[in-house]
Amino acid sequence: MRIIYRYITRELISPLLFGMAAFTGIFIGADLLFDLIEYYTDYGVKVLTLVQLFFLNLPAIAVLTLPMATLLGTILAFSRLSADSEITALRASGISIYRLVIPPIVVGIFMTLITIAVNEFVVPEANYLNEQIVWEFKHGYRKPASQNNLLLPSRDGQGRPDFFLYAGKFDGETGVLEDVIFQDFKDGRPEQLIEAEEALWKDDGGWIFINGRIIHLQAGERIPALTFAEYENIPLSYKPVQISKLNKTIDEMNIRELRGLIELEASQGKNVNGLIVSLHQRIAIPFANIIFALLAAVLGIQPQRSGGSATGMGISIIVIFLYYSLLTIGSALGEEGTISPVLGAWLQNIVFLFVGGVMLYRLDK
Repeated sequence: MRIIYRYITRELISPLLFGMAAFTGIFIGADLLFDLIEYYTDYGVKVLTLVQLFFLNLPAIAVLTLPMATLLGTILAFSRLSADSEITALRASGISIYRLVIPPIVVGIFMTLITIAVNEFVVPEANYLNEQIVWEFKHGYRKPASQNNLLLPSRDGQGRPDFFLYAGKFDGETGVLEDVIFQDFKDGRPEQLIEAEEALWKDDGGWIFINGRIIHLQAGERIPALTFAEYENIPLSYKPVQISKLNKTIDEMNIRELRGLIELEASQGKNVNGLIVSLHQRIAIPFANIIFALLAAVLGIQPQRSGGSATGMGISIIVIFLYYSLLTIGSALGEEGTISPVLGAWLQNIVFLFVGGVMLYRLDK
């Protein structure tokens, strides 16, 4: 069996590379090139900068095209084996359909791991650098890391106000808050108000408020303010790096950062369904490599399928269209809360895995 597994795996490599080149070329020609041409004609961007933007966009494209390449490559490989009656010969020798699909599934697992790695370690940084470059030539200056009029509310487990932070300015590079107002609540009622010129994050953790005053609040009265040069006893647990995430787009975050943003916005009482869907899609979309490998192997084994590239491409486009249609529907339902956000992110995978499993079972009969 090892010889057969190696043989099928070798047969998968060439069409897989062809699929990667074909779908990457489609994405580049249909979208990226038009953007680069617009940058050149409208903003006069230098050719070297355009080349840099081209390569910075490739990782995000690869995340989308790798599952497509797995689908097309597997269909083409198994269609060729089926057209040349090699599948029939293997089955006649006593090898079951379930064993024949093991090599493409193993390849799908390998492609899934690659896609997850690229999506986690390469895409966020590439998207961030791409956004900085585009912002600079569109606006004439670097995209600021600071935020003005920062609002950071938080609620307790019962949905009541826990604290409210306002800063006139937050410097994302130094982590300094300026013109700070911190309103602390107890059991949903205001307890104290702290005003300070600035707030600094200590290396060992915790915030220091500089040059301000504290006003203790009680029902029906207001205790005179107490001034301070430095004050540390502040129930504010968020680190500067967490606050700075509010200025990042989702596409510029890795899974760890996205989880932190979900926790941060959930603590503020915001609806995080959309963020949860995006988080789980970081795994669900790469996982399509495995599902596409299974489904494509079943489609390719069918004796009526032609081994031509045009037929394989056509089948792939139909499958991809259906997959991303379900992806869009599941995302919308998950974001609206009609179904669980987790289910919304994985809906298309569940459907296609079920269809592929049923087709495989029927093919073995």
